[in-house]
Amino acid sequence: MKQNELKPAAHNRKTPNSKKIEPARFEEHPSFTLAGISTVTTNAAELSGEGKIGKLYEQFYSQNIGEHLAPHQQQPGQYSCYFNYKAGDAGQYEVMVGVHVRDNVQDQYPESVSTFIVPSAKYAVFVSEPGPIIEAVQRAWADIWQWSRQPGNVRAFTGDFEYYGPNIDPIDGQVEIYIAISQ
Repeated sequence: MKQNELKPAAHNRKTPNSKKIEPARFEEHPSFTLAGISTVTTNAAELSGEGKIGKLYEQFYSQNIGEHLAPHQQQPGQYSCYFNYKAGDAGQYEVMVGVHVRDNVQDQYPESVSTFIVPSAKYAVFVSEPGPIIEAVQRAWADIWQWSRQPGNVRAFTGDFEYYGPNIDPIDGQVEIYIAISQ
């Protein structure tokens, strides 16, 4: 996940003559450990305005979770990871906001922090269009849902994640979204 590997996403607005939505690249990724805080939600809740993800981010920043985890951090940047899917993207899932840590040493983390080992997988990597991060990520996920419904694109639902580089611009940034795929 090198910052210089970012490629602009294809124009994803659906028009009668638009191109198929495609990932920027495919990549094998070894397992790694995230430490952070998590909650359980659904896409329906998030889309209805009753979501929990925004509040999870607020908690992550207000409690300085990233700073508490800095001594254990393996790679700069922040992650949002989606896992423990109950029914693909139609049911409950757990989302964690956290950082990539070197070791799974739970006793050294603040009490509110948990860990998740993102499994080794092949990923379809999408890159959001530049723009305000919250809106760019929402648009990218809408495109990913559309992509995942196209024939031949089968999500594994083992652990998907967003990677936010250490110098990301919240007003005009890009985010990489890794979708685990069945091989």
